[in-house]
Amino acid sequence: MNESAGVRTPAPPAVWVFGLSTLIPFFIASMLFCYGPAPIRKSALLGLLAYSAAMVSYFGGVRSGLEIENPSPRWSVLGVSLLFPLAGFGLLLGELKFEPAWQLSGFLLVFLLQWVWDVTDHDGPTWRPRMRTLLTAGAAISLAFSLEQALHM
Repeated sequence: MNESAGVRTPAPPAVWVFGLSTLIPFFIASMLFCYGPAPIRKSALLGLLAYSAAMVSYFGGVRSGLEIENPSPRWSVLGVSLLFPLAGFGLLLGELKFEPAWQLSGFLLVFLLQWVWDVTDHDGPTWRPRMRTLLTAGAAISLAFSLEQALHM
């Protein structure tokens, strides 16, 4: 869907409230990892990584849901939508093999790739790309702050 020039359809208030509230765990976990007491930093990092995996999966599910609404769902869109949650799951399990900086970098990359795909080729409401940009920015900022901390560990 394309908006006509100069006309913006606003997101419904409920979408704003719940959309912005999804950023709270990112900011809290990142803040605790970067600035919290030493005994809780590892748990805060695990929380940030687990929540990142959940949100990557959620965004992939939204994209799949929009595609399933089409009369002829495209295999490629459904398949790529599934790749993002699988990448998030792999990054979450990466604790067994990778340093936190690599996990955080991976999630940052996955969020950004998913965002590029969603805003350049999207279905659904016309306000969705702007909302995805805001949510991705919030996730990316918290991951970037945590990445900076992880690089100095």
